[in-house]
Amino acid sequence: MPTSSARSALRVAGFIVGGIGLLFSVAGFVLWRYGPGMAAAEHARLTALPTPDAFSIGDTKAGTEVIVEGTIAGSQPTRFRDFVAYVKEEEERDAKERERRGRWKTVEKVTPPLELVAGEGVVHVVNTNYSISFATSNWSDTSRVIDTNYRGLVAKEAVFVQGRVTTSGLEASIVGSGTRSSYLAMVAGNIAVVWWLGVGFVALGALLSTIAIVLLVMAARSRTAASR
Repeated sequence: MPTSSARSALRVAGFIVGGIGLLFSVAGFVLWRYGPGMAAAEHARLTALPTPDAFSIGDTKAGTEVIVEGTIAGSQPTRFRDFVAYVKEEEERDAKERERRGRWKTVEKVTPPLELVAGEGVVHVVNTNYSISFATSNWSDTSRVIDTNYRGLVAKEAVFVQGRVTTSGLEASIVGSGTRSSYLAMVAGNIAVVWWLGVGFVALGALLSTIAIVLLVMAARSRTAASR
């Protein structure tokens, strides 16, 4: 027969597990209910953005958000190996046990101004704080004790640039490998991802809530048996 402390432990565990289950259920419902709509709205917004080339961008009002696609100029200087822009990441490990955690942290980011061949001319990416997305060029440095990975952009690679027009070129927020169409397709894919993530959270919440109910029922039954 469970002792008083054991019954108390069951009740506490039931409330804790139930609370966590409730949080997962609420978060999952919010994602399921509102996430796909927000992702679809962002996809529609990006689809509606102008896509000027090197000539028409000069007629575009400064401050206008656009998506430009083209190729990185072959004369673009390399910064490391074949990369003209890159992000360096190192695998995180437990400081004491040196165990791998499966997570990566950014330790260096090199994003210089770029020359982008768009149509029959060149568009200049003028800023140095853009994000690199969907990079297809990668290199892993296996000579280091800590696993190190580089991902980035190379010369003559097809890219898309999302940013705002300036008087001197384009201030990029995102530069990614691929085309405008491939970028929009990946954004559209987020609609289903968010929906399934919401469903998964709700399912996990329901499972945890069921476990919580079982624990509370066990605690109640043991208390009833002890009082007889």
